[in-house]
Amino acid sequence: MKFLHIADIHLGMENYGRIDPSTGLHTRLKDFIKCFSFAIDVALEEKVDLVIFTGDAYKNTNPNPTHQREFARQIYRLSEAEIPLVMINGNHDNPVSFGKATSLDIFDTLNVSGIKVVTEPELFNIETKAGPVQVFGLPWPAKNLFLNKEEYKDFTDEEITKEIQKRAGKKIKEYARMMKPGIPAIFTAHLAAAEATYSGSERSAIIGRDPIFSTQALAQKEFDYVALGHIHKFQDLNPDNHPPVVYPGSIERINFGEEKDDKGVCLVNIEKGKTSYEFIPLPARKFVTIDVVISQEQDPTNALLGEIEKYDLSEAVVRVFYTMPAEREDLLDFKRIHSALEEAFLVTAIAKKSKPVERAKRAEISEDLGMLEAMDKYIQNSPDLIPLSKELKTYAQELEKELEENV
Repeated sequence: MKFLHIADIHLGMENYGRIDPSTGLHTRLKDFIKCFSFAIDVALEEKVDLVIFTGDAYKNTNPNPTHQREFARQIYRLSEAEIPLVMINGNHDNPVSFGKATSLDIFDTLNVSGIKVVTEPELFNIETKAGPVQVFGLPWPAKNLFLNKEEYKDFTDEEITKEIQKRAGKKIKEYARMMKPGIPAIFTAHLAAAEATYSGSERSAIIGRDPIFSTQALAQKEFDYVALGHIHKFQDLNPDNHPPVVYPGSIERINFGEEKDDKGVCLVNIEKGKTSYEFIPLPARKFVTIDVVISQEQDPTNALLGEIEKYDLSEAVVRVFYTMPAEREDLLDFKRIHSALEEAFLVTAIAKKSKPVERAKRAEISEDLGMLEAMDKYIQNSPDLIPLSKELKTYAQELEKELEENV
């Protein structure tokens, strides 16, 4: 059997763009739709037997009607082609408040033909044109799936995370042992794996808030393929071994942290117990960072222009950093520099890198600080982040606003 593995669509991420007056849509929304549509094209052209989406359909759990419409349009193409679709609930699909619907529940409510939405650990069979397939689905391991309020009311956050890891790990082994030999078996989940390499957009796992699972715990021998979502960088955590444990990555670049990552989906084949897959690139928008060190002897403008010429900036999101002696900054001809960047889709910054000030004592960060104040102190402690200060604070404000809306 042949299936498509896609993850982390994140419709609604509308940074680094503008409203297109001809359509009324944000240009970055159009980028994400373009990649999503391309992925569905692959599924249809390859005549796959199944599509597995491993979570995070939208930017957050409250997508606006436009984002819902665009997502549904692509899903309908699969339904129309009679290609079954399994959708796993991701952390961005999961509501903050208990009892509220996930952003994917509407497809279950409407009973859309061929679509299975997984919002709790579940083992089920899917009938495909190539025959039956066993699927164990594990949605984002939220505490309400594994703990009741009485159990965790006196737990610390760290204790809650550890208990979720323990119970979810037990579920994985339990369901693996229930797989029937001779029928393709897929484990699909939205979670953070311990050995995964991060792109830079998935911060909560890095700072210890997410449950983390080892590759050994995920790669149970009864599974033919482990389809994961959540980490935005394409990778196989169990290369040259059985089963493959794969993150296909997000379909489009979220920010400059994903600048060097290829974006795509995985086309998977399971035949007679042997699994192979191919990474299919998607037409994601380029992100380019130009970083120039200009010496005392160089003409500043020519040095910067010479570096810009080395890059293909056509339709790219670009930022330019330069390091140079302060007394020569007046020699920069920004009109010529902007002209050299005209091919770019968007120039987010042309900024001098400041040398970090030596500090005898690191700025202290406490729980009493507001988000922006804490962010500012954190940047002070991290000289490499100083050039990105404005961008990071903008994201912090957006996050704070999003959290307030979801309370």
